[in-house]
Amino acid sequence: MPATWRVPAVPHQHTLDLHAVSLLLEAPREAEPTRAMLHFLNALLPVDYISLVSHMEDPPALLEGHAFGAGLRNVTGQCFDKYRRHFYLFDDAIRIAGQMRAQPGENAEVTALRFRAGEIPDSGWRHRIYEREHLSDRLTLLFTPAPRTAFSINLYRSEAKGAFAAQEIERVLAVAPLLRQVHRNAVGTGAAARQMATRVALARARLDARDAALSPRELDVCARIACSMTADGIAADLDIAASTVLTLRKRAYLKLDIHDRAELIRLAA
Repeated sequence: MPATWRVPAVPHQHTLDLHAVSLLLEAPREAEPTRAMLHFLNALLPVDYISLVSHMEDPPALLEGHAFGAGLRNVTGQCFDKYRRHFYLFDDAIRIAGQMRAQPGENAEVTALRFRAGEIPDSGWRHRIYEREHLSDRLTLLFTPAPRTAFSINLYRSEAKGAFAAQEIERVLAVAPLLRQVHRNAVGTGAAARQMATRVALARARLDARDAALSPRELDVCARIACSMTADGIAADLDIAASTVLTLRKRAYLKLDIHDRAELIRLAA
């Protein structure tokens, strides 16, 4: 069974050097803030790969994936494609993310989960991803930046680096609340505002928490309206007619008792 930890909202006492802190402070201004997190973490311990995953839908969605160092091939995308086809069903992180997403309020805690290669419960998952790409360990940080949401930051080590040592895991747990806060602040600010999938997922969850009995399609449309997408853009994104977007918007506004986009944005904030 994988090891798990629950990390409180307030970071543990831990000394960070100024270079590491400067890397983390740059994250909200980056187009890909998870890349800045990877550089920050490598100032504390060796991490070969990082991925940011949204657990808002089934199957989960990869938002970012990066490798550390010019000589390391970035395999996060192709590995995730295999994972989301079938192997995610065997992952305890999916169960934990579902429990976190079901909580009605915001939870500032971070749940950490460790999977060493030998602990992977499915032989296909272990062979086609861990053994084929020579991975030895995964450390996952699960968190909820807003009610009814769940995201994970996944850290991977290669066989060449070996498994995460106990003191290295302690370093990651010490900064886990900071990473959660950086992700939370990055969404909708600076260059990271271009991460539309993340912004839409958060807006959808906040609107769903209003208990206005919106249908799944009405939530899809309203979340995108709240993120300033046009009717034509929403239609293309959801593969529906623009007239259907307008009909769904009208129904949703009646249920929410609002009259325009400005009111919707306030509800989704």
